[in-house]
Amino acid sequence: MMERRSKALVLVVDDELAARLITRATLEEGGFDVVEAASAAQALALFEDCHPDVVLLDVMLPDGDGVELCEQLRGLPNGRDVPIAMVTGVNDKESIQRAYQSGATDFITKPISWGTLAHRTRFLLRAHHALRDLALSALRMRLAASVFEASNDAILICDRHNRIISTNPAFTRICGHPAHEVLGQDPALLFADVGTRIQYQTMWETLLADNAWQGEFTCRRRNGDTFPAWFSMSLCRDAEGEPEHYIALFTDISLRKVQEQRIAHLAFHDELTGLPNRRLVADRLAVALAQAKRDASQGAVLFVDIDRFKNINDSLGHACGDQLLEQVALRLQGALRGGDTVGRMGGDEFVLLCPGAGHGAAIAARAQAMLATLAEPYQVMGMRLHVSASMGIACYPDDGDTPEVLVRNADAAMYLAKEQGRNNFQFYAPELNASILSRLKLEMELRRALDAGQFELYYQPKLEMADGRLNGAEVLIRWRNDAGQLVPPNRFIPVAEECGLIGAIGDWVLAETCRQHAAWRAAGLLVPVLAVNVSARQFAQPEFAENMGRMLAELGTAPAAIELELTESMLMADVRRTAATLERLKELGFSIAIDDFGTGFSSLNYLRHFRLDVLKIDQSFVRELLQDRAALAIVQSIIALARALNLQTVAEGVETEAQRALLQEQGCGAMQGYLVARPLPASDFAAWLRAYNKGRPP
Repeated sequence: MMERRSKALVLVVDDELAARLITRATLEEGGFDVVEAASAAQALALFEDCHPDVVLLDVMLPDGDGVELCEQLRGLPNGRDVPIAMVTGVNDKESIQRAYQSGATDFITKPISWGTLAHRTRFLLRAHHALRDLALSALRMRLAASVFEASNDAILICDRHNRIISTNPAFTRICGHPAHEVLGQDPALLFADVGTRIQYQTMWETLLADNAWQGEFTCRRRNGDTFPAWFSMSLCRDAEGEPEHYIALFTDISLRKVQEQRIAHLAFHDELTGLPNRRLVADRLAVALAQAKRDASQGAVLFVDIDRFKNINDSLGHACGDQLLEQVALRLQGALRGGDTVGRMGGDEFVLLCPGAGHGAAIAARAQAMLATLAEPYQVMGMRLHVSASMGIACYPDDGDTPEVLVRNADAAMYLAKEQGRNNFQFYAPELNASILSRLKLEMELRRALDAGQFELYYQPKLEMADGRLNGAEVLIRWRNDAGQLVPPNRFIPVAEECGLIGAIGDWVLAETCRQHAAWRAAGLLVPVLAVNVSARQFAQPEFAENMGRMLAELGTAPAAIELELTESMLMADVRRTAATLERLKELGFSIAIDDFGTGFSSLNYLRHFRLDVLKIDQSFVRELLQDRAALAIVQSIIALARALNLQTVAEGVETEAQRALLQEQGCGAMQGYLVARPLPASDFAAWLRAYNKGRPP
């Protein structure tokens, strides 16, 4: 005897891999087990081996016809009683007719509604079980009656004249009609409107021809309320082949309809804010452009980006960021006029479509008013946040005549607003395209640079304040392009992060650093620690610590020789994961420094729980140390904090003796900067170190 299954097993027969994978994922999420077949031969073998509970069978197969396969399955000992649904095109009436003649239980039309497939399959299985039980012999009639009474689906049985002779309790619960009110009546009383009654006649034609029909009707309850219902109709004939009984199973699918409407809404709207999404904005912009061409009118597209939104997400959490975005969306909606559209493009980016916006001065006035509205304080999770936005404006038809071009140009203008200091708007100018093309060219060159060996490492020494002893060196990457020019890191590192190359570049930096450290050691030059910058994308890798330890083991370098420099925002992005990663790095023997300390967002409450070694004082504070009392106060605070947490301090960007003296007086432990030496190529660094070792007093 076959072991009873905990889940119904569905055999999916389709020669398209993508269709099978989507069907499997949808059904498994809906609580089914699934086996797949790509051909008729494979389907036959699986059917006899697995004994599925339901078969979803594509009409077209590479080695045969799905209808013929259905007939073959019905001829098998285990195939007479299995629900088989044929999957066919919505207008393929001939295949549907042949499917029923071959013994198919039902059909599913393409394109498949993935949101309802599991419900449809479950209903098919339930309907099959109910109809099977109703057809049992008189000995299992008691069980059939039980099923009839307990079914959650309404069951309606009519005589050969289509008059109601029996209903189950679910019918009364769903429709509100007690059984005695409907006995002897035509079931058409359930249907709500003329359109449904026309469909009712079509259903009769199919039912009489094929003995079965499935579909949706709009029904009316006893109290007058309407509801959608999914029906499975069967015609039972007598020994002479004449109609004897009509059986209808149906269920209220109102909830399913609501879910379908939600799915349809989400296809065109942003889930968080409810605003139109990128797809709907593009559709409305296309309509507006067509109207503008007919009327010879103008309009504008405004691209809005929240300034430093990532810092809010990283420091205060995504829940806070989501609430802020919801409030931003409400303010932008409040700024709309008749015919305007505001949509969310993703992240913290919004687009406003303003047909008939008028001349440049009028658009500028609206943009300035929106920025002022967005800059007003926000109340988020009990906090008062001050946030600004940057805005780019593209006008049509002057700046583009397609949705794609206009949005792209407005986006480019927004980046210009960022470069102009944020919290402002900029109109698109053609010269912005040159900047975009330059960035794309830089990305393509950057992708070649790693393979072409164009990256170089420079080393900037760090000295102890107290005795001038070499503390170590910071490793800095340089890129010498095809023209032999050095590209500044602040130009290519952001591009590498955006295009996904930063991980490979970071691995190369670490490997080259280890190789150089070993070469210097072999030459008798001892550099205590080499500090390597880690990008946010690298640090976010799930196995970052283990990967670092494995790489150094393969290179033969002790982790104690490497100091990893991280930024505050990286540490605060995911505090729990950060703490675990730092703990693992410390166990492996790495030294950890926070770079540019004081310039980001951090929580001292969390900071004290992180396993750290060094706080690096940002050069912006060092530069203003002698002129700005606030800068001096910040430096004093950082040094005091480091001392309290038993951490070392390194001052960056030290250029004068006066700066060095004041930093040493305040208790700073080490320094780097032009006063010591500029970043140097490996050979120059070795020469500098030899000279420094000879000239340094013992």
